[in-house]
Amino acid sequence: METLDIENDFWGPQKCLAKEIVNKGRRLWRVHFPVAGHYHWSKTHLGFVVRKEVTVEIGFCAWDHFLSTHNLQDTWMVAGPLFDIKAEQGTIAAVHLPHFVVVKGKHVNRSLFQVAHFKEKGMLLEKPTSVETHCTVLENPNFSLMGVLLKVVPAAQRFIRIYSTTLLYHCIHAEEIKLHLYLIPSDCTIQQAIDDEEKKFQFVRIHKPPPLSPLYVGTRYTVSGSETLEIMPQELELCYQRPGEHQHFCEIYVGSLGSGIRLEMRNKQEGTVVWEALLKPGDLRPAVSPFPPPVTASALPPNAPAFLHFVDQHREQLVSRVTLVDSVLDKLLSGRVLSEEQYASVRAEVTKPDQMRQLFSFSPSWNSACKDKLYEALKEIHPHLIMELWEGCSNQSGDLTSQ
Repeated sequence: METLDIENDFWGPQKCLAKEIVNKGRRLWRVHFPVAGHYHWSKTHLGFVVRKEVTVEIGFCAWDHFLSTHNLQDTWMVAGPLFDIKAEQGTIAAVHLPHFVVVKGKHVNRSLFQVAHFKEKGMLLEKPTSVETHCTVLENPNFSLMGVLLKVVPAAQRFIRIYSTTLLYHCIHAEEIKLHLYLIPSDCTIQQAIDDEEKKFQFVRIHKPPPLSPLYVGTRYTVSGSETLEIMPQELELCYQRPGEHQHFCEIYVGSLGSGIRLEMRNKQEGTVVWEALLKPGDLRPAVSPFPPPVTASALPPNAPAFLHFVDQHREQLVSRVTLVDSVLDKLLSGRVLSEEQYASVRAEVTKPDQMRQLFSFSPSWNSACKDKLYEALKEIHPHLIMELWEGCSNQSGDLTSQ
């Protein structure tokens, strides 16, 4: 299954820079910028220009509560995600906040774009330093709940072009081929909400190209394809539906996939093709998880030699490199791997490596199920580290084979 694009990493002076999950349910991330420079989260278009080494926390929030409280929909249109960003004051020279509005030329009317700050006393609007293709730039920012708004008369919204994307899902356990097709603004928080909703019904996303060009807000687009398709409804309107609201989609039933089917979307009024995709049988195969399951004793033959569980095999690396120990401990406590006393004794250690050493001091009494729970917690909280360790295992295995 394809995961949300926000899973990818920042790029900066030292190339790829991994993020850490602080709280996946709350969509809260932490990233450490080791040196001064410009760092860019390519799939979200969020960026930072930092003056020195700094750790930044990034949360993804919903506009729902604030839109209703401040009646923003009357004169302002949401133009991008809403973030909750925290960083040491003075360390960030500029923040690049993503927006999905198409801007033309170098002379952009900056007064139409505003950065909304939501604080205890209410909403504050701040004019950005500059407006670029996919982001607004705010220099020397004071962080809060913040996102980009566009000033617009409601009747004029349909004349605004925005960057959009299509999301195509299929049901992996249905007896017949069933697809869901969405057309949404290029907002990662909306995409995340749809991914989460579709996952509940065992639908997985198929990676296909986005629309051929920017589209207009409020415009309707017809969906069609091969003769073997049943599509209901047969059109979609491009509009901003807040994350958590019902998102409009087309349900598509495929009579026969054969060697492949074509899907297309046309501007209802003009008839021009704005999106097309080719769906092949291979697109419907569930993707293999990048993380192999941990080997358990029950999976081995009775006379198999003794083996080391993944967490035992990589104990040294895990002790030195796991940083979000508290999050790991919370999962082990809720999973009844640790007692309250063990949980407290690990947290009492001063450094992260010492905490991990104390945690591993309890492992001799664990069975394979307990170690599996530690592995699953690490895989969720430190996915990049676990993937790196698996790749190291593969490379080592290849080297031994070649010898």
